[in-house]
Amino acid sequence: MILLAFVVFPAGAEFRTFTSDFGDSVDAKLVELKESGSIVTIELRSGRQIDARVTAFSQNDQKFIRKWWAAIQAEKQLLKEDSRITVSAKMNRKSQSNHYDNWYSIDDETKSYFPEVVIENAELDAFKGNTVRVVVVADDRHNEGQKLIVSATTVKADFPDRGKVVLETDPFRLRLYEYDSSSSNYNYEYGYEYSGYIVVIQNSAGKITHTRASKTKYLSNMEVVLSCEAGEMYDESLNRKLNVSPSSYFVR
Repeated sequence: MILLAFVVFPAGAEFRTFTSDFGDSVDAKLVELKESGSIVTIELRSGRQIDARVTAFSQNDQKFIRKWWAAIQAEKQLLKEDSRITVSAKMNRKSQSNHYDNWYSIDDETKSYFPEVVIENAELDAFKGNTVRVVVVADDRHNEGQKLIVSATTVKADFPDRGKVVLETDPFRLRLYEYDSSSSNYNYEYGYEYSGYIVVIQNSAGKITHTRASKTKYLSNMEVVLSCEAGEMYDESLNRKLNVSPSSYFVR
């Protein structure tokens, strides 16, 4: 057994009675399982920290030790609200994956968009099993105060330690027609114009940890953000779904 000079204590460790194969018992707190999985660091009630072989403990204690360490590792991979994650989004006019060549030449009034979300992880830990929700909103140019959901995508993503993930989500197309008339005040604007985006990140336990939106009001009703679908119409702040359908200027 070796006395450790410095140990980082994982959260949640508690004292319990451990038994050796020879029947000897000791009250100790688990501290760390070495990388090889063969050595465990424990702390005695006296405060002394020692290393011991896992195989020196009873079979039940060995199972307990490995289960405890697996839980510690899983906790490290769970994204938290204070994890240093940076989220940015842009509406590309060209697909990065080149799968949408037929989207570029429809007509002069139609624009194609390919949303891209970049998530950068500044932590030393990798976070696995996250869910990223990306919603894109457009203004109804003929009916002021109405918003159209033009894209709503949910994807799974792992965030590597000190790395970044680039997600290209569901593309969309919008048409906007304007007629300028000096002799009338009638609204001659039809179609839809890009208005903004929402990104919501949930960790592997389903908890929302990070959000980003082009307008803060888009985050006022998270239930809508997580459940809305492309083609649905909402009020100005995305709080209430409207019982109307988008016009033909919404190009699928």
